[in-house]
Amino acid sequence: MRAFFSLKKTTARILLAFYIFSALFFSFSAGSLCSFGAVAWPTLTQSVNAGAAVCIDADTGAVLYGKNMNEQKFPASITKVMTAIIVLENCDLDEEVVFSETALNNLEPGAVTARTSVGDVLTVRDCLYALLYRSANEVANALAEHVAGSIPAFVDMMNEKAKELGCINTHFENPSGLNDENHYTTAYDMALIGREAMDNPTFLDIEDDESYRIGATAEVPQGMVVTIGHKMLRSTGDYTDSRVVGGKTGYTSLAGNTLITMAEDNGRRLVAVVLEDRNPYHYTDTEAMLDLGFDSFTNVDASGLMDTAGLEERLVTDGIIPEGANNLKSDRALYLTLPYGADASEVTADYEYNLSGNAPRDAVAKVDFLYGDHTAGSYFILNERESTLSILEDVPTGTKVAVLSVSLATIAGIAAFVLLGGGTAYHAHNVSVEKKQLKKLKEKRRRRLESMGVSEEEFRRLVENRKKAQEQNRSQRKAENLSIRNRYKGRPRNKG
Repeated sequence: MRAFFSLKKTTARILLAFYIFSALFFSFSAGSLCSFGAVAWPTLTQSVNAGAAVCIDADTGAVLYGKNMNEQKFPASITKVMTAIIVLENCDLDEEVVFSETALNNLEPGAVTARTSVGDVLTVRDCLYALLYRSANEVANALAEHVAGSIPAFVDMMNEKAKELGCINTHFENPSGLNDENHYTTAYDMALIGREAMDNPTFLDIEDDESYRIGATAEVPQGMVVTIGHKMLRSTGDYTDSRVVGGKTGYTSLAGNTLITMAEDNGRRLVAVVLEDRNPYHYTDTEAMLDLGFDSFTNVDASGLMDTAGLEERLVTDGIIPEGANNLKSDRALYLTLPYGADASEVTADYEYNLSGNAPRDAVAKVDFLYGDHTAGSYFILNERESTLSILEDVPTGTKVAVLSVSLATIAGIAAFVLLGGGTAYHAHNVSVEKKQLKKLKEKRRRRLESMGVSEEEFRRLVENRKKAQEQNRSQRKAENLSIRNRYKGRPRNKG
C-alpha cells in the first residue's frame, strides 16, 4: 500500500514539474513572438545541401533565407554575370570583337570554349550569348580585351563594380571564373551582383531565348548553336520554373556546382544563389528558397515609416548636412519585405551615417528597417541639394532646357525671345512674369553658389558636363533598344 501511494506521489511530482515547464515554455515563446510582431520570420523546413546559400528580395534587399551567406567561396562561371554587366554598360551590341592569341591561350586545360580561333570576329551580342549560354571562357577573355584593352584592366573594372554594389567579401582575378585562389566571393555578394543584372533589361532579354546561333568562325563556318545552361530557364525539363527570368550555372573541381537565379512572380523579384553545391541539389535548393520567398513573404509600402524631419534635424545637428534647402529622399521607392500577416508597425528603423565607399554620391545616411533581428529593407538616404547640380531643380520645367543649353547670363534673354514669338500681349505678360521669376532664381542660385564656394564658371562647366553625359546615355539607350527590337523583329518568343 505504501509503495502504491509513493508511486502516486512520484507521478504527481513529475506531472507538476511537466506542467510548470510547459507553462514557462509557452509563456516565453508567446512573449518572444509578440516582441517580433506576433509572426515569426519564416524559414525552410528542409535542409539546404549547398555549402553557402542566400535568397534576397531584389527590390528591398531583405535577406529571406541565408546559410553561411558571408563565407568566401569559389564562384566558378557565375562570375560571368559580372562580366556581362560590365560589357553591357560599356558596349553597343553590334560592336565587333576580335579574338586575340592572348584571349585563346589564357585558359586552363579542358576549359569550355566556343571553338573560336585567333582572328575570328564576332559581335558583342554573339559573344554575350556564347558567354551566358555556353559559358565559353575564351569569349570572356575576348570581351575583356575589347572593353578594357587587357584582361587585367577589365578585372579591375569588375572589382570596382563589385565595391560599388556593396560586395565587401569579393575579389575577382579573371572574367571567366576559372580556378584561382584569389578569385572568390560570397553567396550574399553574388546576390547583389544578380540584382544588378536583373535591373538590366538587355541581360534579361538575352536570357529569354533558350537557344541562339552565333556568327561564323573559322572552325564553325555555319555558326554554332548555343543553348541556355540554366535548366530552370528551359521551357521543358525536370527543373523548368516559369518564375525564373535569368541566371547562370557554374562548375569547377574546386567550386563544385554554383548557381545564380533571378525570378519574378506577381510583381515581386527575388535573387537566389547557391555555392559549393552538388548536382542536382543546386536546383532543388534554389527551388526551395524561391518557394519560401514567394509563398511566405510580401512587400508592403514603407513610405510612411521614415521620419524625414527628425532625420534632417539629426543630420544638421551632427554637421553632416547644412541647415535649410535640404531634400532628403530614399534611393528607391520604400518597401519592406515582411512575413505574411506581420504588422508593419513592429518595424524599427536603424540609421547609419558612417557610409562606406560604395554609397551613392549624394548619400548622407543608410537606413535598415528591422523586423526583430531581420532586415526587412535597406536604403540609402540621398540629399540631392547637397550637389550644385541640384540647383537646376529651382528652375521651372519650361526653362530647364535653356539652363542646360546656354550660359546663365543669357537665360532671361532666350526665355523672353521664345515667349515673345507669338507677339501677343498675353505672351508679353508671361515674359515679364518669367523674367521676374528668373531674376529671383538667379539671385537665389548666386547666394547658394557663394555659400558653397562654387563660382558661376564652375557651375556652368558642371551643367555642360551633365548635358553631355545625358546625351551620351540617351544615344546609348536608343542604340541598344533599336538593336533589341531588330533582334526580336519577326521572331516568335520562346517563353511567355
